[in-house]
Formats: sequence, C-alpha cells, structure tokens
Amino acid sequence: MAKERDELLDHSYDGIREYNNPLPRWWLWLFYGTILFAMFYIPWYFLGYGLTGPQEWQQEVSEAAKQAPAATPSAGAPQPAGTSTAAVAPAPPRDAATLAAGKEIFAANCVPCHGPQGQGLIGPNLTDNYWLHGNTFADIQNTIVNGVPDKGMIAWRATLGPAKIGQVTAYVMSLKGSNPPNPKPPQGTLSKD
Repeated sequence: MAKERDELLDHSYDGIREYNNPLPRWWLWLFYGTILFAMFYIPWYFLGYGLTGPQEWQQEVSEAAKQAPAATPSAGAPQPAGTSTAAVAPAPPRDAATLAAGKEIFAANCVPCHGPQGQGLIGPNLTDNYWLHGNTFADIQNTIVNGVPDKGMIAWRATLGPAKIGQVTAYVMSLKGSNPPNPKPPQGTLSKD
C-alpha cells in the first residue's frame, strides 16, 4: 500500500496553513467495524434478548441459592440482612470470660464511634433504653453483622466472625443501664425492658 502524500490545503487561519492528513486505513476499518458491531449489539438489549447487568446478577444469585445446601443457622451465628434472628439467637452469655473478650473487641473496634463506655460519640448511646435498630440480642447482633451503611457503620461480618460477634453483642447488652458520664442524648425508640 503506497503512502498517501500530505497535501497542503488552500485555506489559512491566522497565518496557519493546514495539511490534509488522512487517517490510516486500519484505523478506519476498525472504526467501521465498531459501528457495525453496535448495529447488532444495541438492538439485542433493547429488544430484550440479552440480559442487563442487574438481571444477570439476579439470575446468578438465584442459581447460587438453588445450589447451596439448605444450611440451618447455628446458635449465635450472624444472620443475613433482613432476616429475623429472634428464633435462632441464643440468650446472651453472661460469663466473665465472654464479657471480657467482648470488651476487648469493643475497645479495639467500637470506641471511636460509641465511646469507651458506650456513651455515644458519632454513634448512638448504647447505655440508655433508647434503641435505633432494636434492643434484643438478635437485633443488636444483626446490626453488628450487617452494619448500618446509611449511618456510616460498617458490616463486621467478615472482620470479626461469628464467635467475636457473639462476644461483643453480649458486652453491648451488658452496657444497658450503666449510666456513664456525659452520655449522648437519647436516639431511637424507648425500649420497654
């Protein structure tokens, strides 16, 4: 293929003259190929033959749910978001070793938002009888497992694991009624117990 010569065009703009540099043929064929591809690709999705991203995701989730064995949740295991843990969650352990382990986990992860005594800083006060997401063992555990993304609390499921989540949940429950100095004002709904 012979190289095309650059030609100087007849017009001038502010004393600048322009060359006519044609695009390489391989680039033009690639460009035409993308147009041809789009002529088939776009109607495929507009006519509903192809799946959109969210539709593919939903299909994969439903297939995975069919393939997963019917697991029965173990006692104290964190539950997925939106599921009730009331029937699964055991009574909170009150032994000193569990509460001490929960206190260490709380100090390492929860103090920046809830304060060293659970009095609330950025996060809510954990020592009063007002709760934003429920005050039962199952409710607290579900909040820790799934977090509250719209309020800035991350889901601790992957970081802590079931045993540590159970321990920190028991510790948070033990904070109720502890009356620390300078508590954050009440938020949420007054619990009856």
